[in-house]
This record gives sequence, structure tokens and C-alpha cells, in this order.
Amino acid sequence: MPASDVAPLVDGATRLAVGFVGLGVMGWPMAANIALAGFPVFVHNRTRERADELATSSEGVTVCASPAEVAAFAEVILTMLADGRAVDDVYLGELGLLVGARPGAMFVDMSTIGPEHAAALGARVQEAGFELVDAPVSGSVATAKSATLLVMAGGSEDAVARVRPVLEAMGSMMHVGPSGSGATMKLAVNTVVYGLNQSISEALVLAERSGLDRRLTYEVFANSAVGAPFVHYRRTAFERPGEVPVAFRAELASRDLRLILELGAKVGADLRQAETNLEVLDQAVDAGFGNADVSAVASFLRDKNPVPPSGMPERGG
Repeated sequence: MPASDVAPLVDGATRLAVGFVGLGVMGWPMAANIALAGFPVFVHNRTRERADELATSSEGVTVCASPAEVAAFAEVILTMLADGRAVDDVYLGELGLLVGARPGAMFVDMSTIGPEHAAALGARVQEAGFELVDAPVSGSVATAKSATLLVMAGGSEDAVARVRPVLEAMGSMMHVGPSGSGATMKLAVNTVVYGLNQSISEALVLAERSGLDRRLTYEVFANSAVGAPFVHYRRTAFERPGEVPVAFRAELASRDLRLILELGAKVGADLRQAETNLEVLDQAVDAGFGNADVSAVASFLRDKNPVPPSGMPERGG
């Protein structure tokens, strides 16, 4: 499809041509919901089969051979990538987004990267004559599928307003401040998320070692004062470790916590709980849980201190 055939946004109608690069466990349903909202979507993924499968299952999705080709067709281009290196490759590479971008295109990076990285990328995008909104999300695979993510957007009022119709196809959106604010807010949210992950892991093992049933314990958690959304949407992973698809790998959680601690060091924030969470995650990764779901911290803690034959902790003399 030539770029001239891509319908422009008219009076807020959902005809804006959208590009999406990065169809991982979160990116896939996010792109699918944008297409479901009526936007023509041009996609690229490092593993082409993922893109082909999405185009087969979703109406209005076109597969592109490179990020540059996505940018040649789309007016708003979104990226949802694993890490900062992947983000730089997709934007700045030989066949990157900035190579093929159309005049007036808008970019939205939804990856989890540090605010300094987001600012540096924003500067490169601006040098090329475009604008970048950093808009990571809070949620899970389940909320990505149900289009109930929270999108935390950082950028100018005008830039965020221009991309709002696309972002709201994936859930609700909050404009949290100028460029870089989305990346910062994501790290603040994840500081709480990883604290919850560690707390649930420790509490489950505590209850199990004391003779309580794991599923009954989690039922109480879910209906108690600690029943945050995270507790609910990660329930199956904690109750049936290793039996459900990996939603977020432990090694990526470790990466996120390093970004959190780097930001804390820069602004002078005391993050001793995050330090503990990283220490335990690193131990879990070293023990072979790196590719497991982050909820496997509970499995690591079980394995680290096996239950004695009596089923109760041994007591000192």
C-alpha cells in the first residue's frame, strides 16, 4: 500500500494510520486492540511469524519488512520493545524508524527504559524533525488483551493530545508531565510492583511452611486488605508455578530494578526495599529462574530452604 493511500486523521475519526513495532506478549494484544478500534495498523516484529499471525487474526493489519517501512506508511508509530538496546536499534538503525518517517509523524515509545535514555532518544527524534512521547503502561497480559491498561504519557500537551486517540484504544491514559515523565512514572509504579511480588512470594512460603494450603492462602490475600490488582491478575502464576505462560521474565524484572536504583541514586531517594528485591531476584536468576516468570521468586524461596520431612520448620535447640 503506498503511503499516499493511508487515510489521515479527520475530525478525530479513527482513520489515523498507526505503526506498531514489537509484538511480544504485551505488544501483540496492544496492536490487536488498536486495529479493533478501527485504525489501519502497520506492524513489524523481529520474528516475522508473530506479525504474520497477527495480520491473519486481525482485520486491518499489514505486515512490514522493517521499522523504516512501518514509518513510511504510518502517522503515529508506537514501539513496545524489550530494552534500551532494542529501542535504539529500531529508531536509529540502518532500517530504523527515523529513516523512513513521513513528515509530521509522531513517535510513541512504550518500552520500559530509564528517563535519561528516554530524554536522549527524544532529542535524537527531535533532531530528525519529529516528536517523541514516552508512554509506558501499567498492567498485565490480561489487561492488555482487555484494553484496560493504564498508559502513562510524558510529552508536550500538543503531542500527547495528537496521540491520545491511539493510546486510548489500549485503555485509559494519564498525561503525567513533560518528556521523560512517562519513563519516570513507570519506574515508580514498578518499584511498588516488585515490592508486591517479593511480599507475596515471602508470605506464601511463610503460610505454606506453617501448614496452610497455598490456594486457600491466596484466596485470603485476594479478598483481604492487600488484594491489589497485581495480586488478582498474577494469581494463577503464584498458585500454579511453571504451569502458565510466562508473562514477564525474572531477568527483565532484574533489569527494571537496576533502572529504578539508578534513578534513585541520581535523585537521592532511599530505596532499600528495592535493593532487597533486586538482591533476591539476582539470586533467583543465578539459580536458573531467569527465563521464568517473575512470580518464580516464590519458587526460588521454596527451593532455597526446602521444607523438612515433618512439614514444619526445624527449630534450634
